[in-house]
Amino acid sequence: MKPILSVCLSCCLLLALVSCSSKQPVASGDSPQQVAPLSAIALLPVRILAEEGTDSGGEQLQKGAMIANSLLRDELGGKATIQVVSTAQLNKIGSGVTGGLGATIAELGRQLGCDGVLVTTLRRYKERQGGEYAVDAPASVSFKMTLISTDDQRVLWVADFNETQESLMENIFSFGKAQSRGFKWITVEELMTQGIKERLAEFPYM
Repeated sequence: MKPILSVCLSCCLLLALVSCSSKQPVASGDSPQQVAPLSAIALLPVRILAEEGTDSGGEQLQKGAMIANSLLRDELGGKATIQVVSTAQLNKIGSGVTGGLGATIAELGRQLGCDGVLVTTLRRYKERQGGEYAVDAPASVSFKMTLISTDDQRVLWVADFNETQESLMENIFSFGKAQSRGFKWITVEELMTQGIKERLAEFPYM
């Protein structure tokens, strides 16, 4: 039953992001005029939604989701307003919910005492093929972070990260980023770490 419930809840969350996209969420890089504070935010386990044409249950994506979960817990777990939710806890809450999407999100808020849920969706996680100074294929990561209100299911904040490392010859404007990486080809875990830190630095609800 637990795998089925997990899949159902993931589908509900995906529908939330799609259905709320027309409600003008705050996108990464925007500067909202006013951000209403949230008393508590539930950090949900990273979910996988592979890009079209790729293996949705691939070993690399599964590994990437585990690493992303660990990174997010390290970055956010000690914050007073953040409540880390395990997969088992999420499945237990979802098992008793009827009434559709709104009821699911509202129940998360009621049981966890939070007014927002932070959902991270991993779409691509590819390790570099080669070493630090020469590669056949560079590391590549794509994920999306979405904060959803448990009160009315509005999307409050969205941040995308989508990068395949480039050489200076491919993009001369990437000099600063290349310099910060020691002019080396980094691993996919290093790229994921940088991406999560960059996006959380923009997170206005802390």
